[in-house]
Amino acid sequence: MNLFIFSDDLRIKDNRALYEASLDQDGLVALFIIDKTKNKAHGDSLAKLKLKLLGLEKITEPLSSLNISLKILYSHKISDEPGDILDFCQSHGIKKIFLNSEYPFNEKQRNKNLKKICHQYQISYTEFNSQLINPDDVKNSSGLPFKVFTPYSKKIRSLMTPDILSETPVPLKQENRIITQDEIPQFQYAYDQDLNFSFDDFPLTEGSAIQKLDDFIDSSIQNYKELRDIPSLSATSKLSSSFAIGLISSKQAINLVLERLPDEIGTGQFAWITEIIWREFYKYITYHFSHVSKGKCFNPKYDHILWREDEESFLKWCEGKTGVPIIDAAMRQLNGTKWMHNRLRMITAMFLSKNLLVDWRKGERYFMENLIDGDFCSNNGGWQWSASTGVDASPYFRIFNPITQSEKFDPDGEFIKEFVPELIDCPSNEIHNPSKEIRSSLNYPEMIVDLKSSRLRAIDAFKSIK
Repeated sequence: MNLFIFSDDLRIKDNRALYEASLDQDGLVALFIIDKTKNKAHGDSLAKLKLKLLGLEKITEPLSSLNISLKILYSHKISDEPGDILDFCQSHGIKKIFLNSEYPFNEKQRNKNLKKICHQYQISYTEFNSQLINPDDVKNSSGLPFKVFTPYSKKIRSLMTPDILSETPVPLKQENRIITQDEIPQFQYAYDQDLNFSFDDFPLTEGSAIQKLDDFIDSSIQNYKELRDIPSLSATSKLSSSFAIGLISSKQAINLVLERLPDEIGTGQFAWITEIIWREFYKYITYHFSHVSKGKCFNPKYDHILWREDEESFLKWCEGKTGVPIIDAAMRQLNGTKWMHNRLRMITAMFLSKNLLVDWRKGERYFMENLIDGDFCSNNGGWQWSASTGVDASPYFRIFNPITQSEKFDPDGEFIKEFVPELIDCPSNEIHNPSKEIRSSLNYPEMIVDLKSSRLRAIDAFKSIK
């Protein structure tokens, strides 16, 4: 009997490991591991964990139609998973294991140990690349991994041939189901806590994710490049949570765009596909440079930056009470909806790491603990990019002025007023930085930091590192 292990790949289509596991008709079991300790270590939000369970519940029916059994395995922590999987294999007569690669260090180490155990007990182990292109096959002219996005992106685009973009077929229906299906546990029983939150805006099935992308192509993708940075508009795909749990793959997304709009590449869809490549790039970086999974800066010299210990300011940033309207609106959007517009992720991250000079790792952790679309690689990469400790580092120039950003991307204050109700009556000419009098009358706080002097402080902190 064969075993397929789910990770962040909750789909039937274009799932290489699941397809390969189905080929020899020896009976197929799919396994999902509930590991509370692992999730806490990675900081996955309750919203993302519940989204995964809801997605798993939805995938039960298509698995059943293929006579593939789904089982739930509880494991104490990620280091215990190889042994727990072995016990499961021995009790269910599993002879072959199939899974798709994961790239953070803990997952890579878990798979390495699992492979070793499988060899000891004569269980076949096969792991498949889960990226658009295998990270080992993408190197610069010197045969080394890329460290900068633009040349990486050019290389990836040059390799995006029809063969590379061909999707894996749907798994073969098994001749019979040998093991019965497990019920998906309710969230509160799986994780010993409950979550009162609406998932209406987030797809739960691969079909609804594809439909959401299809609708985005119809309505918005042509204007994506021009409108994507305006948070008051619905100009982005809102598919990040679907990518995070694997309802849709990079290949599926790119193919659908190219199929629907084959002659218009170079405009909005080019920009949107570039964002998919950014997601691939951060996984690529995590694969080749494992130290980023261990709380280290991509550029080791920036591990020596003297960050400020300012818990009060950090908490005000978390709560959206900084006195900077666009920052507060963004953080309240995160806290209330478990999602944040990408432009705002950059603005809030730079404000924390540059203006407040608070360690970017604290912000990275807070985002993971709250985002429904939290992906370790993308979140870590984005935070390090914003903090200028990661790839494409530009410490002296990558310091957004949040007031200028607000004026440019939320000119009428529509987004601010939606999430900072104290400012709903604020005059439009004051909405981005209300006067002291307006702040007092509307019960809105003063800024917790001076933007000009704090910018200079951040530059000095980076200059001090040799």
